[in-house]
Amino acid sequence: MTSAHQPQPSQAEPLETFVDLFLDPRHNAAGKYPEWCAPFRDSALRSRRAPVVLPRLWEAAGESAYYVIARRPNEAGVVRDLLVAFAGPSLVKVGYDVPLVLDVGDVLETAIAARFGTSSTFKLRAPREKRKELHAALTRMLGLVESSPQRAWSAPKPLGRLLTDFEAALVGGASQVAAELLDQMGRQGGLSVANLKHLQIKRLAVMGKARELLTLPGLREVLLQDPPQAVKDMVLSAIYATCIEPALAEDSLDQACAALAQPWVPIALLAEENPVRFSDAASAALLIGLLARGQETDLAGAIVALDEVQRSAAVPAVLDQYRALSVGPRADDAGPVSPAADAVGTWQPATWQALLAAVAEGDKAALRICREMEVDGAAELPLAADTDADGALAGLLAGMADTGYENVWRYALSPFLQEVSRRGLSLPLTLAQITASSIGQRRDPANLAVLDLLLELFLRTSPSADDYDEFLEHLTMRVQEWVASETASQALDFIDRLAAFATPDPQMRAQAALELLTPLYRHAQRLDEACLASARSLTHELELDLDWPVWQQPDSGEEAVAIGPAHVLVYGMDEGVLDRVQQWMAQQYSQVKVSLSADRVGSSRLREVARHADLSVLITQCATHAATNFISQHAQAIVYPKGAGSVSVVRAIVDELQHRARSTPPPAALSGKRRAR
Repeated sequence: MTSAHQPQPSQAEPLETFVDLFLDPRHNAAGKYPEWCAPFRDSALRSRRAPVVLPRLWEAAGESAYYVIARRPNEAGVVRDLLVAFAGPSLVKVGYDVPLVLDVGDVLETAIAARFGTSSTFKLRAPREKRKELHAALTRMLGLVESSPQRAWSAPKPLGRLLTDFEAALVGGASQVAAELLDQMGRQGGLSVANLKHLQIKRLAVMGKARELLTLPGLREVLLQDPPQAVKDMVLSAIYATCIEPALAEDSLDQACAALAQPWVPIALLAEENPVRFSDAASAALLIGLLARGQETDLAGAIVALDEVQRSAAVPAVLDQYRALSVGPRADDAGPVSPAADAVGTWQPATWQALLAAVAEGDKAALRICREMEVDGAAELPLAADTDADGALAGLLAGMADTGYENVWRYALSPFLQEVSRRGLSLPLTLAQITASSIGQRRDPANLAVLDLLLELFLRTSPSADDYDEFLEHLTMRVQEWVASETASQALDFIDRLAAFATPDPQMRAQAALELLTPLYRHAQRLDEACLASARSLTHELELDLDWPVWQQPDSGEEAVAIGPAHVLVYGMDEGVLDRVQQWMAQQYSQVKVSLSADRVGSSRLREVARHADLSVLITQCATHAATNFISQHAQAIVYPKGAGSVSVVRAIVDELQHRARSTPPPAALSGKRRAR
């Protein structure tokens, strides 16, 4: 047995110390077979550019795996691409495309995290009959990478494009892509440390990781530099989710105040801000902060100020008693005003068209308004769903230069699409123009995530046959460049959305689905079980002429895992996707209970479901921070799908449940361990 108390090699110690620990027979039975380990050990110590590949053997269970580790955190994406090319789904069904969640209770995985970080490692297992092929493929990969000409690990992109893609990834629900873009921006430079922290805070807030946000290294220093209001709002909302909401759920106001004294809570932020200027969760945190400091008169004034601007919902019910203490301060003097806000003026656009035009010009006041919209989750600008307004917006976007369109994509796309989604507006020309302006030049994961959202919003508009045909023509443009086994779930998400909505042109829908399916059909043997089943189901639903092969489960015992009974919570704002997920899971995995939620804020029902579910799947596309933070505080485990469509969600559920089944020793193994003790 391994011991978690074994000394771990740090980043500063020689690599040889780490390798020797990893191959120590006391922790890893592979160390008993030097001939097996020798080529990988030599490559790990001598190579400079190839990833570290080390074998591991669990002798009692007869199982083996290869740990493939990026030497530097920024190379994890490239290592993934190498594994897709050399191992992929042909030799290894899982583990080659998503970094391993390292187990802090495992001495070797703890050592990996200490030296290489927590998102650097891939764990490959092959069926018994393909282990020799995998060994040869990894050996060949190491030799070719090390002997190939020196080149950059990632193609350089302008900083503006990276920021644009980061925003696109967040609004599209691709949090993993956003993390990779953050790493790339950190390597390339051009952003201050504070600005990088702002982006990290935003990503964690969108994902609902409130506790991680509050323990982010350097957060206090960022707050001392008076960051933008949007950043402050995200931090305050995280304080509410982690400290205040759980206590208020138990009707304990004293406990809520006491929780603010924890060392990782930035107290200074609670003392300086005006609640009227923040979202409901952030305002509630500021109110409790006033009470915790004994400023009851100021608290009463802040409550009245919120009431005057019709924000009573932001006041927790347990604070109603403090309204009687108010001496009547007005909304405009309830607390300090940010000097940054005064600096950009008080300009307010009359329409979305005016706002987008100002954003395209880089107007500071317009950019501030967009940031505030993202935080508040609502816009006060009129957005009519009539033909004239739709045509005017589409014409404005069509006439923008590249720089102006990049500004709109980076700053205004997220609040605009969230507003369209929230109000269920019909703007087919505008959505088609956004798609036409982006799809021809962006084929990266961030663009695919936004394209999925655009498709869903467009299909809601009940478009005419002409608009429908034009949009699908943009959707399927150059599909051969990006549809492959590793993007199968995203492509199937698009087809599933087409199938879920009524169509004005069945023939065009069938043609578009065939164009997306054909590249996958050519390599059907490389699809995993979940994607192959989804492709077959969609083909049948759309009555297409494709005969998919039956997925062949490997004979090896370690791959033959069965998903047992489980309870899964799926959260997202698109109820159509949620219903499709529940329907597909009932058809294919009836033993798995699926609960759905599209609540915008926490509730007692949502709390109970999150607590009792074995895992919670969060679709962060256009999700609200309040609900995602709430679920994260109560869930046993959180899973983020690669995409926001039903196929990606089903695949994420199946992958996680299969991983758990593989990680759980069979009853016979457990009884054997008990006898050994």
